[in-house]
This record gives sequence, structure tokens and C-alpha cells, in this order.
Amino acid sequence: MSESRQEFEESWNAWHRARMRLVTAPHGLASLVGTHWLSPEPQTIEGVPGSWYLDGAAIVGEDCTIDEGGELLVGGRVLRNFRRDDDVALRVLDPDAPSRAAVADIDAYPPDPALVLKGRFRPAEDAARIDLTEIDGYVESEALAGTVTVEIDGVEAELVVTGPLTRLEVVFSDTTSGDETYRFRFLTLRADGGAGEIDVDLNRSYLPPCAFSDFYVCPLPPLQNRLTVPVRAGEKTVVRKEAA
Repeated sequence: MSESRQEFEESWNAWHRARMRLVTAPHGLASLVGTHWLSPEPQTIEGVPGSWYLDGAAIVGEDCTIDEGGELLVGGRVLRNFRRDDDVALRVLDPDAPSRAAVADIDAYPPDPALVLKGRFRPAEDAARIDLTEIDGYVESEALAGTVTVEIDGVEAELVVTGPLTRLEVVFSDTTSGDETYRFRFLTLRADGGAGEIDVDLNRSYLPPCAFSDFYVCPLPPLQNRLTVPVRAGEKTVVRKEAA
């Protein structure tokens, strides 16, 4: 039996609430106040006690070490080891971040079952890679998972996807970007069965972390994912509280 409209909307509303929790939690996406690139030379970081330096991929403080992928709670703030290629940064997430306090909601289009499309996944060749330019201008080489071909508003698109088959990542823009919606958005897909038909639920398009804090280094859409049609589905923009 197909999912009813009510069930569809309830499922989307639950997803939206989960997104809000992910963004606005004390150490959620909107709480990032700094991404500090480190070196073997000790340096101080505003708002964080002590000095910090790199030992290989580990971040070392005066009486602690944060291994690659790890994090530490210090004075209510989370200090996180973030690695990009051979560079390592200390990320600071602060519950009192102005960016977190400013988030009132995430504006989104009403969910529409007609925007759950059928796509076709084609895996890339083994060891295939793609260069993605990030929002700070850095170019990072990522493993290419393949492409997803889907028809959107009567136009066929072949989207580049990265990540594992259980969590394929699409970075895309469309003709609403920078106007009705944020400058680009993300979409997560599943292709557990490998090559073949997969669901492309545009209602689950979501804002990248850099929409909530200026200290993220999100990838920009590759040329192939810059759509020439509107995608009026999913999250649109951050709704911010008015200044007191």
C-alpha cells in the first residue's frame, strides 16, 4: 500500500524537527565559532585556554591530546579535531555562539509527494576521483561514487555524487539559488543495491553547514550539478531572529 499524504507529511515534519535539533543543539551546526588551522608551532586561540599545536594528525594542548576525528569538552565548549587532506584544524563549538542564538527556524517549501522522483545510479570506475572547490577556495580531491540521472521539471540532469552507497552526497544549485534559496544545497541519497533505480526525494534537500556559521568549509556544486531548472523543494533559507 502506498504511503498516504498524511503519512508523507508527518514523516517530512519529523525530518524537519530533527534538522532543527541538529542545527540548534548546544553544540549543533550553528554553534561553530572557529576553525583554526594549526601547525607544529604552538599558538593561542581566542577564547580557548592554553596553547595548541600539531603532533602528526593529533592536536596537543597543555594537558590534553585530541586525536584525529576526536573531540574534547572544555569549559562548556567542544573542541574538535578536523582534518582536510594533510591540514588539521581545531574547531570550537560554543553554546553561546551568536550564530546559534540567531536561528529561529529553517524556512522550507511544503512537502510534495510529486517531488519524490526516480533516478538511475551509475557507479564510477574504481579509484575515480573528482576535484571539488570549497567555499574558501581550497580544492579537495574526493572519491567519486558515480552519477545519478534524474528528470527534474522536464529536464534530464546527470548529477555527480560522492560518498558511500548508503549515504551518497549531492551538492547542487538551481535557478532559485541565491534568491529564493541559499546559494547551494545538499541532498543525501541511498543506492544500497548498486547500479539501477533509486529514489531522489527533493523534499529532503537541505542547507549546508555554512548557511548557519561562517566557519565551515563546505564544497561548492561542481559544474555538472548546477541545474538550469528550479528545485522548489526542501529547505530554503535560515530564518533569523530580529535583533532586540
